[in-house]
Amino acid sequence: MTVTQAPAAPVQHAPGTTATKVAAGAAALLAVSLFMTVAVINVPHDPSDQELLAWWQDSGNRWSGVLSGAWALGVAVTVPVILNHLHRMDAAARSPQWLSFARSMGGAVTAVWLVTGAARGTLGHLVDTMDEPLPGVDVLRFSTALNYTLLGQFGMAVLALCMLAVSVVVLRTGAFGRWLGYVGAACSAVMMAAVLAQVGAIAEPVAILWALCVAVAIWRQPVIDAS
Repeated sequence: MTVTQAPAAPVQHAPGTTATKVAAGAAALLAVSLFMTVAVINVPHDPSDQELLAWWQDSGNRWSGVLSGAWALGVAVTVPVILNHLHRMDAAARSPQWLSFARSMGGAVTAVWLVTGAARGTLGHLVDTMDEPLPGVDVLRFSTALNYTLLGQFGMAVLALCMLAVSVVVLRTGAFGRWLGYVGAACSAVMMAAVLAQVGAIAEPVAILWALCVAVAIWRQPVIDAS
C-alpha cells in the first residue's frame, strides 16, 4: 500500500521577518520621499524674468534642487522593493496578469522618477560642481517647466497606474488585506483625474497616504499557519 502525502499549504511571509520589515520600511520611506521631493524646493510661481533669475542665482536654491532630486531617487528605489515583496507572496500569484502589470508600471515609476531626479539636480550640479555659468532665462524657464511636467504629469501618472494594479491584485487575492485595495483604487482614481486635469502635482498627498497605508498593511500581515 502506498501512502501519498498531501503537499504542504503555502506560507506567506509573516510580520516580524526581515523581508517584511524591509518592505514596510520601504513603503514608509516612499511616503517620506514623495513629501520631501516637493517640500525641499520652492520655485516661485509665475515669476518675472528678474525674479526667476534671482532665484536661480542663489546657491541655496540650486542645492535645494539637487536635494529634491535625491529624494526623487528615493521614490525610484523604494517602489521596486514593495513590488518585489508583493511578488514573493503566494496569494499574489493567483492574479498573474495584474501582478505583471504592476511590476511593469513599477519599472516605469523607477525610470520616470530617475529622470525627474536628474532634471531637478542638473542646474545645481552644472553651476556649483562643474563651475559652469548659469544659463539664460529661457533655459531656466524650460528647466522649471520640465521639472513640473515630469513630476506632476508623468511621474504621477505612472505611479497612479502602479497603485491601481497593486490594488487590483490585493482585491483579487487579499494579499495585504482588501481594505488596502479599496484605498489604493480610490487614491489612484483621484490621481489620474488630477493628471488628466493637468494638475497632477496637487494629488501628491493622496500618493503619500497610500504609501503610509501600504506600510501599515505590510507590517500587519497576518501569520498563516502551514500546519
